[in-house]
Amino acid sequence: MSRGVAQPAGSVSVDSAPTPTGQAIFPGFDGLRAIAALLVVVVHASFTTGFTTRTAADGSYSSPWGAYTARGEIGVAVFFLISGFLLYRPFVGAHLSGRRAPALGPYLIRRLSRIVPLFWFALVVTVAVLGWHVVHGLPGLLECAFFLQSYRGQWALQGIDQAWTLDIEVAFYLTLPVWAWLVGRRPRTPERQLRVELLSLVGLYLGSVALHAALATQHSGWAEAWHGWLPVWWNLFALGMGLAVVSTWYARQGRTPRWATQTGSATACWLVALFLYWLVSRHLGMSRSPLHGRTVGSDLVEHLFYGLFALFLIMPAIFVPVGRGWVQRFLSCRTMAFLGLVSYGVYLWHQLVIAQLVAWTPWRIFQISLIEFVPTVAVVTVLLAGVTYAVVERPFIARGHDWARRWRERAAGIAPTAADRRATAAVLGQAVADPRAADQVDRPGEPAAVSPDGR
Repeated sequence: MSRGVAQPAGSVSVDSAPTPTGQAIFPGFDGLRAIAALLVVVVHASFTTGFTTRTAADGSYSSPWGAYTARGEIGVAVFFLISGFLLYRPFVGAHLSGRRAPALGPYLIRRLSRIVPLFWFALVVTVAVLGWHVVHGLPGLLECAFFLQSYRGQWALQGIDQAWTLDIEVAFYLTLPVWAWLVGRRPRTPERQLRVELLSLVGLYLGSVALHAALATQHSGWAEAWHGWLPVWWNLFALGMGLAVVSTWYARQGRTPRWATQTGSATACWLVALFLYWLVSRHLGMSRSPLHGRTVGSDLVEHLFYGLFALFLIMPAIFVPVGRGWVQRFLSCRTMAFLGLVSYGVYLWHQLVIAQLVAWTPWRIFQISLIEFVPTVAVVTVLLAGVTYAVVERPFIARGHDWARRWRERAAGIAPTAADRRATAAVLGQAVADPRAADQVDRPGEPAAVSPDGR
């Protein structure tokens, strides 16, 4: 699955209000993506070793730590909250300031040019390496290619298995402008708009939970594939969108929440997140199997606690001033920035790497050392993701950015000069060369970067 970090000096983000520190950037978000992607790698790789579900002679689980590796799926919730926050924030900035919302054309161009090229490339490579049996023929390949495999039970679990989350992300990309239009179509005072935004998101969250509860009882018919439908996951996106509203409101006032200025506030948030992770791992009775059956209650509890975990994990990167405390420094360090930069590739490639390591080495499924296998999967996947970032992602990111810029210029009646084009190319070149400039190249769930002259 899904999905603002530091930008080069002098660059800005479209329709993105400054943070309380005066910057329109969120340097820790690449580190958050790295954490989310690595959690997903851990859950799949550890299951393959047998560590997560291995049992002793008496039928009990061999290791209590398997309960923690099983919950690595929580990384999906982190991706969804990141997308909700970073994609909605430009719309909120426009709503609260009375400005026009981001243009739909450039928005869609940036989203599709960022997510589609590498996915199509990875899908073709996966089918070529594993064989046509991983998709249901040509129709199945098209279902996967156009992010449709989650909408019917017989279409699911083909192609790139974990890409069901991308179906949800793409649906969110397409529906977010509609939501933003509905909420912001009437002119209001900033205070009234703030109330409308927050109350609407509360309604969205509760409506998603209610629909989830209703659909979770459906095991056949038109609703059999409900688990892959966006409305069921709107509650997680709504949490991220709520963070966008609150952070934009504080930014407009030039303030930081009082709690975020206290020493150890980021550490406290992460301790709460760790407590929630421990709780869902050890005390909620959740199955260790990745395809475990769920009751309605357990499914709703899972969404609740996964969302809260992601919320507290993300909050320091939004509200705590840049560079204050070890959490901010850790999230924005060069290693985490690089891992976040290639996190989309890590997400797409890791299952193929797992399958091929099992096929090409003496390792056998469910009989592998966790300590050997998980780091190997992580290293190989990161290397592969780094290569495909340079060869596939980066060129299409730059091209999509250029197309979006030209769209805006045509809409505004601006004739770009050769100097404008050179300046934009220079900014893009700097961005893709520096991992810590990741959101300048407009990765999924991030505000759009613009040329140095502010267009």
